[in-house]
Amino acid sequence: MIGKILSTGFSLATLPARLTFRSVRALAMTPSEASRLLAEMRDASDQAVQEIHALLASVDDEMGRKTAHLSNADKRLAAELALQAAEQHLSMAAINILRAVWLTLNSTPQLPHAEVDRLLEHKPNG
Repeated sequence: MIGKILSTGFSLATLPARLTFRSVRALAMTPSEASRLLAEMRDASDQAVQEIHALLASVDDEMGRKTAHLSNADKRLAAELALQAAEQHLSMAAINILRAVWLTLNSTPQLPHAEVDRLLEHKPNG
């Protein structure tokens, strides 16, 4: 289940980028290529909708089986605990993203200040 969620999440997260890439390609296309692109975009959109529906059905089925013995009050308590856990995971994910950005920015070679100033002040002729 976790693998399916991650896979679907990745697929959904990359959907805007995939659609943007395809739409940028459309600027230099012939009409037949543009038609094919639109069909591909429809297919990608339909695929994402199908993946979402499958994920929701899977979660509904799994949770229905796992919580069949719980009372409504127990389900509410479990929901609160799940939301707290999700909040903690999202907070840690945000921190890890910031750490990754910091590490990436600080792992590249730094130009000396004089070189940066020279590059910024350089005005090309023409």
